[in-house]
Amino acid sequence: MADDENRVWPTGLTLREAEEVHSYLIDGTRVFGAIALLAHLLVAFTTPWLG
Repeated sequence: MADDENRVWPTGLTLREAEEVHSYLIDGTRVFGAIALLAHLLVAFTTPWLG
């Protein structure tokens, strides 16, 4: 694997495959962040101790 210049160390993925996985990771992080933000806003609006 170290001899192949088309592979990214240490995963063994090609550069194109690594970029594809990275894009899925970024998209998933954005979706998770949006859901977390929505959940936090709902809790902030519904808790009686925030007044």
